[in-house]
Amino acid sequence: MIETKMTRGRPRDQNLNERVLDVVWDLLQTRSVQSLSLSEIARVAYTNRPALYRRWKNVEEIVIDAFMKATEDQVPTPKSNYPALALREYITALAGFFTGPVARTIAEILGAAQTDPFLLDLFHTRFLSIRRNHGHAVILKGQREGIFRTDINSDLAIDLYAGPIYFRAIARHAEINDQFVKELSDRVICAISSQS
Repeated sequence: MIETKMTRGRPRDQNLNERVLDVVWDLLQTRSVQSLSLSEIARVAYTNRPALYRRWKNVEEIVIDAFMKATEDQVPTPKSNYPALALREYITALAGFFTGPVARTIAEILGAAQTDPFLLDLFHTRFLSIRRNHGHAVILKGQREGIFRTDINSDLAIDLYAGPIYFRAIARHAEINDQFVKELSDRVICAISSQS
């Protein structure tokens, strides 16, 4: 005879994580991060605060996870094997990512993170470092193949293109349009090219 282990309470909702993240992302389309509360998220997701606390520490952590779920495929790994073309492709994809609805959410997360080390760490580990790793891979490949200068640190090379994109997305002083992306790509590739 096989014994079955009995558990107390209601069975764990296997779909809760995904439902909460979808709810939070939907709310963020018209709401600010600061305006969200655990009580509201629980109500809209048909759950309760204790269920949320078992999975996340606070609203900000839910927001980061919702953000990651919604954007995980929006900055793909470049398809080209030629480093200069791959870098151009990556810069174009990154810029396109920041022209969509996620730009406002990123700006809010970064703004809130300036006074919240926990949130800043989450943003770095779950979003920024992953994106930068794509850039490192492209640049290091180009350096190994003699296409890009080896005397330029890959972090600096990434900042050359990511900095202007992030700044335009957050400050909104100018558009992230095709002309900007082309000129930025040209300048960065020229600056790190071994032929320059």
